[in-house]
Amino acid sequence: MVSGVSVIIPNYNNAHWLPQCIESCLQQGEKLGEVIIVDDHSTDNSLDVIRKYSQKYPSIVKLYLNPCKGANAARNFGFEQSTGDFIQWLDSDDFLLPGKFDTQVDALVNSGSDIAYSDFRFDYYIQNNLTRSEIKNFSPTNDYLFGLIKENWNAAHSYLIRRSYAEKLHVNKGWNPETKVGQDREYFTMAGILGAKFHYVPGVFAVYNKQDRGTISGMDFLQRLELNQKLENRFREEIRKSPYFNEKLKKKYLAVLDTHLLKACFYHPGIRLNTAINPVRINWKLMHWKMRMVMPFVYIKKHLELYF
Repeated sequence: MVSGVSVIIPNYNNAHWLPQCIESCLQQGEKLGEVIIVDDHSTDNSLDVIRKYSQKYPSIVKLYLNPCKGANAARNFGFEQSTGDFIQWLDSDDFLLPGKFDTQVDALVNSGSDIAYSDFRFDYYIQNNLTRSEIKNFSPTNDYLFGLIKENWNAAHSYLIRRSYAEKLHVNKGWNPETKVGQDREYFTMAGILGAKFHYVPGVFAVYNKQDRGTISGMDFLQRLELNQKLENRFREEIRKSPYFNEKLKKKYLAVLDTHLLKACFYHPGIRLNTAINPVRINWKLMHWKMRMVMPFVYIKKHLELYF
């Protein structure tokens, strides 16, 4: 017996987008169990908007105030309040399309997989005006984790995850409160490292609103590189100790991370290696041909720094 989908929405100052977001959940039909909105100390009229829905749909829309601060802290708190057999992560400035729960829940039940993923749509906005849209398509693969490690990003709300696996990720800091960049990339990459089985469900079931406003993407490029390497260092450590992969697969994944590290060293001279990298393991296909021409010099310089 399926108890339904728990939608978990962290919100901060997105009053303008909240009605569209919440309505898209309410339109999902019988498989919707609850909509949990965790407000992260908003200073706009978000609380007024949310309360109107919670008063109109008291058994479905539930408002909480984040006891801590930050999007990942809000996500973790929201999950702890949830009860559904399936978990839908959704940012408050994005929205779902009809049929998502019917299609993805059935796919998970029939396939026995842990996480469903689908295509999604980018909507681009300038000053709250829609300027263009484009579809991001995916496909079935036998090694979804490999794409995640390569940074083939998929929007968090295009996924649907079984509660049992969300609990596993919760214990292992899938939504790490200390992570500042790549939060959703970390969550679903960690799912793969922890052995999750991903299942592709064709169709566009979510919309990602890309807005021209100050976000984490506006962070200084070099600072972002440093934080991204901190994130990938975690992946490296978790892959090495993971019981779900043989040595061949581990080398395949670590080769991508080592390649990313060398590329980061190319752009940021302040990044240093902690250990030597075997040049045979570098995935040269992940570099532009012009970068390949100078990378041997970067490689030598960074390895000399290890010893001198």
